Amino acid sequence: MTKKIPIIVFISMILAVFSMLIPLSPPVYAEGSEPNAWAVIIGVSEYERLDDVGGNAESAEELFQLLSPIWGEEHIKLLLDNEATKANIGAAVDWLVSNENTNDTVLFYFAGHGETEEACIAPYDAYYRRTWITSDKLSTWLRRLESESVVIILDACHAGRFETSLSDSGRVVLMSSRADEASWTALFGDRDRYSVFSSCLFKALSEFDIADANCDYELSAEELFWYAEPETISFTTPWDTIQHPVMSDQYPGELTLLVKFIFSIEPELPPDYNILILDNEEYPSAPLELICAPGSVQDLTIPSFVDTGTGTQYVFTSWSDGDKSVSRTISRGGVYTANYKVQHQLLIESAYGEPEGEGWYEAGSTVTISVAPSEGRIIRQVFTGWSGDFSGDKPTAQLIIDSPKTITANWRIDYTRLYIIIVGSIVGAVVLVLAVRLQRKEDKMGL
Repeated sequence: MTKKIPIIVFISMILAVFSMLIPLSPPVYAEGSEPNAWAVIIGVSEYERLDDVGGNAESAEELFQLLSPIWGEEHIKLLLDNEATKANIGAAVDWLVSNENTNDTVLFYFAGHGETEEACIAPYDAYYRRTWITSDKLSTWLRRLESESVVIILDACHAGRFETSLSDSGRVVLMSSRADEASWTALFGDRDRYSVFSSCLFKALSEFDIADANCDYELSAEELFWYAEPETISFTTPWDTIQHPVMSDQYPGELTLLVKFIFSIEPELPPDYNILILDNEEYPSAPLELICAPGSVQDLTIPSFVDTGTGTQYVFTSWSDGDKSVSRTISRGGVYTANYKVQHQLLIESAYGEPEGEGWYEAGSTVTISVAPSEGRIIRQVFTGWSGDFSGDKPTAQLIIDSPKTITANWRIDYTRLYIIIVGSIVGAVVLVLAVRLQRKEDKMGL
């Protein structure tokens, strides 16, 4: 008797077979790849039906200009005014979800109208209540993010109403005002109207060293808030309603947004030789300061030896953190100084003798030089002193190598022995001649 396989079981078996035959496509950003940073930035100043509110689009544009050179334009979705419809904002979040990964950093920024009665933000086409974006809707959209490092910035009236719905593990939520407060825009000097809270945040981004409270060369979302909160309160204090920013922080430690790397060489090399190769790109001078996205890794190479051809050379010794490699990978912000020792060449010129001490020496070192007297059988060379970059009358001396040096050992020729030999030879010859003559005379007389 043949048993019939239920249709649902049969379909399941077919799907199982196909799943084994067809390889699954890997995600765009695979697990374990270098972390990236992604952002959706939204600013609405001009509304389709609601009252316009100046400063929000300008603030979003400013944030884009600050982040895009660092995070990359292709990693940021910018929606301004009529681009920021509810459908487009939802699509932008979809784009964010499709690109981000667990290890990535994600930013969602909105500047625009906020509802006075409920937790809602207004897209460009907001009108009836259902056309607004509620806290529940926004929370549902963002809940799909895999990233464990998410920053949400809401710059809208009553932004604090979103604290409960958006707070979650791995998130830092920055809200421009408490649930019962308005969020203000204002003119800033000669600039256009901008959101007060956003402008204070952006000021922190542009004043990295001041905002970096713990001086770890990493600027976090928490540090942005700690900088912007008192600035916002101070700016709005003279007004009828003071604005108090709110932060919900459920991220372990601090959530980094920007990282600073400073590379320098000590002492500085001559301009034509001060070469630092960073990520396969040469930089002709140092120090070099870089602001990078979180998770950035820098591949760095410096020359181990530089010969200027002028009697001075530089020899690499170590980095300021103790690393002795000329090629290295750096993944943490900070100041990295390549230390070199300077060596100068000492040249000794001498027509006679066997001078000692010539060579390369570390700058500032003390060197002993010497030259041996040159003794000839007939003519003697007598050392008279040093000249050039050093002077002295002793054949053995010490000098400090504070620059390339060329010195000369000077000699005079002593002909005393030659004179004695010549005179002695002449006298001997005369004596010999006289002796011969005397002998001949005696011989004649004897005859």
